[in-house]
Amino acid sequence: MKVRLAGALLGCAVAAGVLLPSALRARVPARGDLADFFWPMKAYTLERWKSGSPPLWNPLSGCGEPWLAQLQTGVFYPGDAPFLLPWPFGPPAAIALHLLVAASGMAAWLSALGRSRLGALSGAAVYASGGAFLSLIPVYNNFATAAWLPWVFLGAVRAVRGDGVATLASTSALALLGGEPALAVGGSLAAGAVALASRRKGAGGDSGRRVGLRLLGGYLLAFGLTAAAMIPFAVHLRESGRLTGVTREEALGRPVGASDLADLFWPPPPASTMSGGSGRGSYLVTLALGPLPLLLAAAGATAWGDRRATGAFLAVAGLGLLLSLGARGGIAPLLWSAGPLRGARFPARWFAFTHLALAALAGTGVDVWCGEETARRRRALLVTATLIAAAFLGIAAYDPGRLAGDGAARALLAAGAAALGLWLLRRRPPEEPAFLALLAGPLVWFSSAALAAAPADLLVRAPAVVSGLKPSTPGRLFVAVHDAHLLARWLAGGGSGFSDETVRRKHDALAGYGNLRLGLATAGTASPIDNPRRARLLGAALAGGSASSLLVLADVRHVVTPFPTSIKGVAPEAFSAGVRRYELPGGLGRVFFPREVRAADDDAVFEALRRPDFDPEEVAWVASSSVPLPPRRSAHGFSLARISRDEPERAEVTLSTSEGGLVVLTRSFDSGWRLRLDGAPAAPLRADLAFIGLLVPAGDHRLELTYEPRGYRAGLALSGASLVLLAALVLAGHAPARSRR
Repeated sequence: MKVRLAGALLGCAVAAGVLLPSALRARVPARGDLADFFWPMKAYTLERWKSGSPPLWNPLSGCGEPWLAQLQTGVFYPGDAPFLLPWPFGPPAAIALHLLVAASGMAAWLSALGRSRLGALSGAAVYASGGAFLSLIPVYNNFATAAWLPWVFLGAVRAVRGDGVATLASTSALALLGGEPALAVGGSLAAGAVALASRRKGAGGDSGRRVGLRLLGGYLLAFGLTAAAMIPFAVHLRESGRLTGVTREEALGRPVGASDLADLFWPPPPASTMSGGSGRGSYLVTLALGPLPLLLAAAGATAWGDRRATGAFLAVAGLGLLLSLGARGGIAPLLWSAGPLRGARFPARWFAFTHLALAALAGTGVDVWCGEETARRRRALLVTATLIAAAFLGIAAYDPGRLAGDGAARALLAAGAAALGLWLLRRRPPEEPAFLALLAGPLVWFSSAALAAAPADLLVRAPAVVSGLKPSTPGRLFVAVHDAHLLARWLAGGGSGFSDETVRRKHDALAGYGNLRLGLATAGTASPIDNPRRARLLGAALAGGSASSLLVLADVRHVVTPFPTSIKGVAPEAFSAGVRRYELPGGLGRVFFPREVRAADDDAVFEALRRPDFDPEEVAWVASSSVPLPPRRSAHGFSLARISRDEPERAEVTLSTSEGGLVVLTRSFDSGWRLRLDGAPAAPLRADLAFIGLLVPAGDHRLELTYEPRGYRAGLALSGASLVLLAALVLAGHAPARSRR
């Protein structure tokens, strides 16, 4: 417990080092997806929780989209609680919490493996303040999951030793709920493998079969704990086509590059990480470590007294490195072709496991260095030091840009910290606070670019281009920069790389989930798991269709774009900071009655939608169905609709029509929607590729819609039962301890 507490305090110190400089200037970390994606997403999720129920559906993006099933939203993730704090305290508090979790977990895991207090804290310092881990903050769901990985490894050790599965189950569940399932599942499997490989022969007298069953039980309990989120997530993955829609190029794109690997030896100047460059994968800001952690890791690799654990660490480090290299590593393409990595992108994230293994080896190396060295270990350290020095010289010769700015100062600091740190380790006893400061302090400086910040007030003010629009304003916005290519063009005008200007440009153009803070609905979405049919509907405009007709169909009344538009019928409304707002009159509203309904398969419907003369009010197309379709409405009939209740997961519509026909609701079609017409269940039809349609007879009717993701109720019951089981296991684990006292 003392080591965990010391690790937590170390995490607090790292958090202060990386966050206080920005906080004192009223700035908030804003690099990567933080400012326009994660911060508004998390704020919206917690704001919805304040209403007393979990947010299952978000009506403000993508004509409505599943929210719980996105997983990155963290609807059931307790680690997002800091976002309940008023702006701008939530984001830095959440980052600090996860740094504390990471450092305390690493210290606890290494202590459980028999490392000394200083060795355990050293591993925690390298993990929590190293470049690869801090570089996950701009892709925040990866950071949240990676923070729990050391705890997952600790849980696997406890399960293998027969100390119960509660730690493994609870921490694996938290890693999953953090929002990056690929890292969480990979981490749980790696943790089990390392724990088995590290198990001493004859430990506890348990057979390998019983140990394996304990690990399996922990994994199954973890799935049970997360079932309320994971089952809807799995359904959404299948229905969105994400598992088959990611191409090989996407799956292997932006890997770790040669320049990224050079960061391990010589931390790069911040300017080079802001704008990218040759050999940089750009997904991770920096892998910076420097010579001291690498020397310690090399010493740890010689600790053959615990060769099973050392071999396991080296295997994890090597596998993570090969996966992170993408196509160059050879393994990722094979796993993509075989299926396990289908749907996953950005292989650079797998370097998190290499980083974790290096941190564990560094903690082991501290104990080696403090102990009685053999000649073999001295030679290994000498060879490693020579290789690091050669790497420094080689990088300086072939990448002179690293000498620019504070590059030379970084190299000198790294070398000086290494020399002084190793000298301190030879003292009896070592100066623990001074050594940890020498180990973590330079790392924080080397990796600070990952937490580049922007003014806090900039991120919450309403962009001038949408001033005057309120949540009650009819219709939706069409935001042009939801398209990645248009966003890249717009940001390029602010200079290369990250800056306050690029953050401002994103904000002013309503990139990402910026609309959520304003309560304004959009037809597009920033979600990486988009509704493919809704995207295809809007994409019909690019395939020769009438953009104005298709946007009118999606109830778009305003177009926000940094570029002049050729959409017919739009009228300029506002212009500010280079961003334009156009008005598109004639939106069909949230509910409308087309004059005629026809049925066809999706390809035929797409061809109809992309015709230049398509009129959404004239003809609505529904997915092929055996249900008889009504005749065309007469020219003298009437149809009225009034929305009497409009909530994210529930709506009521009063209908009155002189003839039977189709009513279309411009909410995204999803298998979770349940419809009742006059109190009786009604079968929805998918209209115009992406919306909800329903056949109604003539007369007055009341239509009710409720949303609940498929599998949610069963998942909720399973999660509740698993939580009770977890509590029972925890209490049972404490009972023997009480009886012995």
